[in-house]
Amino acid sequence: MAAMNPMNTWNRRMLCCVLAGLLTACSSAGPGEGQQGGAARARQSGQPKPAVDAGGAEMLPVVSWRLSPGPIESRAIEAPGMRPVFLVGDDSLSRSWLRAKRDRLRRLNALGLVVNVASPAGLAELRGLAEGLSLIPVSGDDLAALLGFAHYPVLVTSTYIEQWP
Repeated sequence: MAAMNPMNTWNRRMLCCVLAGLLTACSSAGPGEGQQGGAARARQSGQPKPAVDAGGAEMLPVVSWRLSPGPIESRAIEAPGMRPVFLVGDDSLSRSWLRAKRDRLRRLNALGLVVNVASPAGLAELRGLAEGLSLIPVSGDDLAALLGFAHYPVLVTSTYIEQWP
């Protein structure tokens, strides 16, 4: 791995804002559901929480103009408190990577961002491969620009960015 790239306070704040914006924009609340999304209503009604996000088709297509499938160089970062996230797209490289990394991603409780997907069928196929991981369709351009990478699939944690350990 390359040398540690410490993030200054401004970059850490920006990273938090980018991730908060991504997650807020992709909440499970649909139109008219206000502050309580489907998962909250399911908990109140005694129904089990779904293992995989069921929605998101209304957000398609998702295009990340600054990102494409391809290799990245693993490197250390400092982003204390950041939840692990992984970025994939509707392409063969991402599907192979997701199959290979699925168990590790589950152990990390990583959140999946589908950064390039055109159709509900493509999103459904990725969710099937994810087997219980949450996947949300969202542009990854801001996150990639902030952390300095241009390709996916990729795993980003509070201490590293990697593709193939």
